[in-house]
Amino acid sequence: MPPGAFWSRVREARLVRVLVVYLAASWLVLQVIALLQDRLRLPEWLTPVAVALLLVGLVVVLATAWVQAHPATRARAQELPAAWEVDLGGFVRSLAKRRLPHLTWARAILGVVVAFSLLFGASGIYLYLKGRGAALSVVKEASAAPGPGVAVLPFRVVGPGLELWREGMMDLLSTNLDGAAGLRKIDPRTVLSRWRSEIGEGAEAPDPQAALGVARNVGASYAVIGSAVALGAGVRLTAETYDLTTGTLQGTAIVEGPADSVFALVNDLSIQVLQAGLAGERAGLPQLDLRRVTTTSLPALKAYLAGEQSYRGSRFRDAIAELTRAVEADSTFALALHRLAQAYGWLAQSKEEDEYAQRAIRFVDRLPQRDALLLKASSLIPHGLRALEILEELTARFPDYAEGWYLLGDGYFHLGPQGLFPRERYVHAFRTALDLDPSFGPAYLHLIDDAFGRGDSAEARELIAGAREADPLSPRVIGQELAYALGWGDSGYRTRAKAALDTATAAVLEGAAPLLYAPDFWEGVLEVGQALARPRHPLSARRFGQIEIIRAHVWRGRLREARAAVSAFPGEDAFGPGASRLHLTLYLAGYRDTSAVRQAAASLASSSAPSDRLLLGAFSAEANRWAEVERDIQALERDAEEAELQGDTLGAADARAFDRGLQAYAALRRGDRRAAIVKLEEALPGLASGLAAQARFHEVLRYEAGKVWLELGNLRQAERYFHSVEPYLFIVSTPAQFYLGEVYEALGDVERAKFHYARFVRWWEDCDPDLRPWWERGRQALARLTREAASR
Repeated sequence: MPPGAFWSRVREARLVRVLVVYLAASWLVLQVIALLQDRLRLPEWLTPVAVALLLVGLVVVLATAWVQAHPATRARAQELPAAWEVDLGGFVRSLAKRRLPHLTWARAILGVVVAFSLLFGASGIYLYLKGRGAALSVVKEASAAPGPGVAVLPFRVVGPGLELWREGMMDLLSTNLDGAAGLRKIDPRTVLSRWRSEIGEGAEAPDPQAALGVARNVGASYAVIGSAVALGAGVRLTAETYDLTTGTLQGTAIVEGPADSVFALVNDLSIQVLQAGLAGERAGLPQLDLRRVTTTSLPALKAYLAGEQSYRGSRFRDAIAELTRAVEADSTFALALHRLAQAYGWLAQSKEEDEYAQRAIRFVDRLPQRDALLLKASSLIPHGLRALEILEELTARFPDYAEGWYLLGDGYFHLGPQGLFPRERYVHAFRTALDLDPSFGPAYLHLIDDAFGRGDSAEARELIAGAREADPLSPRVIGQELAYALGWGDSGYRTRAKAALDTATAAVLEGAAPLLYAPDFWEGVLEVGQALARPRHPLSARRFGQIEIIRAHVWRGRLREARAAVSAFPGEDAFGPGASRLHLTLYLAGYRDTSAVRQAAASLASSSAPSDRLLLGAFSAEANRWAEVERDIQALERDAEEAELQGDTLGAADARAFDRGLQAYAALRRGDRRAAIVKLEEALPGLASGLAAQARFHEVLRYEAGKVWLELGNLRQAERYFHSVEPYLFIVSTPAQFYLGEVYEALGDVERAKFHYARFVRWWEDCDPDLRPWWERGRQALARLTREAASR
């Protein structure tokens, strides 16, 4: 082609204009990618891959402009697709004939859109798998003693609109200092609790020495005394740093600026505080960035602080509303996501709890070491005992961290029975949390549950008083007092409490949860459950209430009524997923109902969830359908392999645990007791879970292990397993009392045998007719031991 014709074709194709437009669009795409990488922590390879795609796209776009301006294209206009036509059929036919499809603008643009959709889809999958894998990638760090502690004391605030920052500055500044220059923050909640005890609620210290005394009493090496003063539309932040070993002022930091630039101000203040005495002006002073550990959004921060206050008062529904606003304002706010997950957990909404926990773990590398460990452990609690190891490490390294002790207690409370740990572990952890911070309401709750379960009315009353002092207006506290009235109140008190059920809010009725640990109070559990299940309450509350109704019936051995309640589960069909899992678990526990369980199994047959494969495989083993059992075992093995290939270490570990559990159950039903107990004890630790459905089946397996050990004559092992069966999960808690009676009778401990036989007889007093022979055996054993004891 002559040079003149070439340049004429270039002008005709408008290649220069196309090039300029394409380069501008490419620049915009790269800016968006850079923004998303910063906000969402997308993989580093995203940018170079995008550049490569854009270069390929440049060639395609220029070639399309050239082809569209070619005379041959105009000459064949009738047989070729138009410039803005995709013509997928013609595209496919060209490829089938191994010819390059005709280039059109529509095809070029579609190609770019598809390529970038695949790129961002791959990035999303990477981000998800990274979040899942991160939960198991806890690196064991050096076990050296933590560095010197720094206590940030409540700020003195002067001026309108600054009240929130009295305690808020404690959180912001201490978070920024944590881990910097080897420092360790003293938990602000511990500091604030001590301040309230020694100085007073909302009070100012009479002098600096009184304030420093608070810091010394929480074990700090350094203290920061600060103030926030309004200056028109601005604010002045001042922080004085003290060395508590000598009591001397190390230095003063002062920053001023607009009130809406709090993050930049706190960053500057933090660096000055370090330079003024905590670190010195030495090389390598860390560049602190408060925005990475909290949020860049002031509305998100304010909503988070409000949600935190509600959570600490055990006002979980209020906390969910406020924390939801926080994460809507900033979807990468790890601490708000974590707290939102915990709030949903208290309402037994496990789906939402796991969703927000997994979202929080994606941003865990933005947090200081201590908070990162807490979030990782919290995300693992639904997946078993591995969380407890991290929490033990956390509390050992940071013994003044009240929330670490609280979460350790929560972990042992829910997972402890599955790991055969004694109750003293969660009691010690919760008590330590309350010693550090008596105003932290959630730390009281499971201790109150424990007191109800042991029938200790005095301790329950004392703990409810402590929770009331932490937040007198908390609906959870009102619910606890309602539960106390229904359980231990006199006739007048109980009558008034029952009348209150008709108008009580869902949050108050949910607060009556301590009853769920006391089968002797089954009537109160049934009444609260029926009140919660009414249509005026939210769906989550109605589902919680229906479980209470089922629990009360199963405790009493009223299985017909229990199954009817299961089939009426709110928000799903009679044999929806939740109801079907309960039907199967009841069947596997020995409560036979062939019709219901067959429908439940059919409902779950299409599920690919490993936990459902375990239940269905166990059901097949009950019917001696060994080919189906083997099919489910192989499916679980494939699940584990696929999860490993995708980098989902957590999913792979869960699938392998379900595989071992099903093999153990199959050995049990084949009648090979010794092989079964070996396999059960290998499988049970990996099957432990904070998820209710899985925890219930785990309880059935522990119950079966207890029976095997009893048959084999190992009474102490049988005792351990039967004692781990808790009333809260309800499936086999009453039959376990019968077997504990047999264990203690065989051990010669008559009083304990009578205690457990009496429970069994009392709880099953009105059981179904087909359970009456079993109940009669328990009644006769109790009567025999009572006669023998009287004749001595």
